[in-house]
Amino acid sequence: MSMFNKAVGSISETKMGVLSEWSLRLALAFLFFNHGLPKIEALIAAPGEPFSYILPMTFFGGFALISSYLVTISELVLIPLFIIIGGFSLIGKNAKAISTLGGLIGVCTMLIIIFFFHFGVKEEGILDVKYQLSLLAMSLYFLFK
Repeated sequence: MSMFNKAVGSISETKMGVLSEWSLRLALAFLFFNHGLPKIEALIAAPGEPFSYILPMTFFGGFALISSYLVTISELVLIPLFIIIGGFSLIGKNAKAISTLGGLIGVCTMLIIIFFFHFGVKEEGILDVKYQLSLLAMSLYFLFK
């Protein structure tokens, strides 16, 4: 086993190891951005109408229009922007803070979506939110990295 550890241990220490982090950054940014696009289109088409799926959500249904705008801005702009910008080490120590902020917003967004919408409104189980859990895990990575 020691020989195996020596053989593969150096892989993560190479300059190519940065590809794994950037693949996560780009995938997470793309997926959140992709989820925000239909939301912005809906808000442009009917700016005074909240999303119908937010109305039955406990707590968020009380301010459904604001929640609709917040989730759209988070998914379309904030999370992708912070995750991508946070990957550029040339901006110094601020890069980690920006990346952490993107991770925090992503974690909050996914926890709300999983617990309030999927478990609460749709009454789905843990096996129904595999995709959402992967986005949560990716967001957690950037929150604590």
